[in-house]
Amino acid sequence: MKSDKILSLVLAVTLLILVIKINRFDFLKSSDTNVIIEQTQKNQTIVESPVGLKAGTHQTWVSLTVAESKRLIAKGLVVYPPVKERLRNGKIILTKGTTNTYVAEEMIKDSLNSGEYVYGYISPAKSDKKVDRSKKRNELVFVNGTISDIDYQEILPEMKEGDIIIKGANIINHQKGQAAILIGHPTGGTTGNIYPFVQEKKLRFIIPAGLEKESSGNIDLMSRYSKIEHEKVDRKTPWLWSVKGELFTEIEAIKQFAELEVIHYGSGGIGGAEGAVSLLLRGSKGEINKALRIIESIQGEEPYLK
Repeated sequence: MKSDKILSLVLAVTLLILVIKINRFDFLKSSDTNVIIEQTQKNQTIVESPVGLKAGTHQTWVSLTVAESKRLIAKGLVVYPPVKERLRNGKIILTKGTTNTYVAEEMIKDSLNSGEYVYGYISPAKSDKKVDRSKKRNELVFVNGTISDIDYQEILPEMKEGDIIIKGANIINHQKGQAAILIGHPTGGTTGNIYPFVQEKKLRFIIPAGLEKESSGNIDLMSRYSKIEHEKVDRKTPWLWSVKGELFTEIEAIKQFAELEVIHYGSGGIGGAEGAVSLLLRGSKGEINKALRIIESIQGEEPYLK
């Protein structure tokens, strides 16, 4: 009888321990699941709201032609604090290019011919429109805000950390902060002259480029791919020089005039809006109106080649 009681007691204790362990396992499993769900929800929130838009603010959208974008970028760049600071005290080199033609016009407060401040350019294969090469202007070099007659290659060794070189690009990935330049010259042309100094002297390399040049691809990989040996067909293909710098697009330009969230919202159009960029503007009504005033001032900009 005594042994039966002891056996019953042992079984009862064992059963109790087993029940406690099962309940504890279920609790931990439930907690882990809640944590996973919570983490998943958090991750989904991050994915769904990558730019941190706030509810309850105002918004609108605008579309810009390629020429309007170039003008907007130029206007934004000349009031960009680092550029303003170096115009007061420092050195800036503005290389040639179509977008930089607009930047040059804003900096010198004058109009330039279409071919006056550009080397190579891309135009329709069967177009008879050509840039006007009747005038040529050297790359602009600013020293403490004054235009210098010195050649840009001569000023490069004198530049110091924080001085600025402004050079456009042919393709960008805005999200990754990547940019590359098409190179046809055997030694790299202007890029080959300036980029070693950018890296060696830690110069500020600003890349004004419209979002019509946006690519979803990895531009660093494209650059390596472009250098693979190949047989040419019809004509030589330029290679891509991937550069590291500070992208300055329509998004950054608008933010010089208003505190807004600006999102690349669409691309393309017709009737002269081919290559156009649509942008979502989100923020307070007052800030949106600030942006709209500057945007309206550049709408109607004539194409680069008329």
